[in-house]
Amino acid sequence: MFRLVQLLQATALCVLFLVDAKRTVRLSPSVQEENDSLVRYLLKHDGAPNRKMMSNSIQMKHVVQDINSANVSHFAAHQSTGGPNDNYYGLRATMDVYGHDLKPGQQSGTGLSLSHFGDGKLSSYNDVTVGWHIDPERYGDSHPHLYTSWTRDGYETTGCYNMDCPGFVRANGAAVAPGALIDPVSDGKSLQNVTLELLLDKTSGDWWLYYGLNSVPTAVGCYPKSLFTYLGEKANAIAFGGYVLARRALPTPPMGSGAHPHSSNSRAASFTNLGLIDQDGKSNPIMTDLRANMGNEQCYAVTPIVRAECFYGGPGGCMP
Repeated sequence: MFRLVQLLQATALCVLFLVDAKRTVRLSPSVQEENDSLVRYLLKHDGAPNRKMMSNSIQMKHVVQDINSANVSHFAAHQSTGGPNDNYYGLRATMDVYGHDLKPGQQSGTGLSLSHFGDGKLSSYNDVTVGWHIDPERYGDSHPHLYTSWTRDGYETTGCYNMDCPGFVRANGAAVAPGALIDPVSDGKSLQNVTLELLLDKTSGDWWLYYGLNSVPTAVGCYPKSLFTYLGEKANAIAFGGYVLARRALPTPPMGSGAHPHSSNSRAASFTNLGLIDQDGKSNPIMTDLRANMGNEQCYAVTPIVRAECFYGGPGGCMP
């Protein structure tokens, strides 16, 4: 049972950072089958249902990156231990935002997620994720964009990025929409910050996104309760951090600012004002550390949480 929980936690990070929802709701069979042999083995030996996971394996202690995959991925993230009795109703963070010159086939991003493991089967996994990322293949440019994603069945048949499928409902008068370009970005002279809040409205059960660029966040829109099977009442797991992805023929791109958090030469990207939002909408700072998961700490890392902040990232160019 403990091993199954580990696998589900690994899946949570996969959904947070590395699910490749592309422009369609369901992943194509050819992409799904890339990592099927590895995942099939893990699921079979954990006693979990024999189901296909998302397209990109995650490289961590519990799930080894499939050497046959077309993509290489790394992450540096904090996540809760997760459990049926854990209750989360919202998460907020302020994060630096950066621009990098990426090529199609490379991605770099930062995000935060609230999820529910459902009944323990991958097909019951519910998740909402928000953040900023650079994805030239998706947007046709190498600029950071606000992004959202969701699923109620581990991306088996539901979910997508932004508003690529029915789901996210934009608020009346919202200044931005999911997928919006973020400008300006941090440079050597000044830091530009994005503040994101994702919280459950206790009356409606809808998950609301608030966003602010160097400003107090305002409502962007919501994911209605009707989309989900478990998240309409609460989340039982949280995660936040950075990720990168690249086709094997390309170098892995920078994460965050491109500086490693343990380097003294330049400033690494940060999460500040980390807070859990309670049922009444009040934010309480995260003052205790959460478990860190890093696929390759020499390439990309995240520091412990100290007084509601942490640092993360790395320069890129890492091997699988």
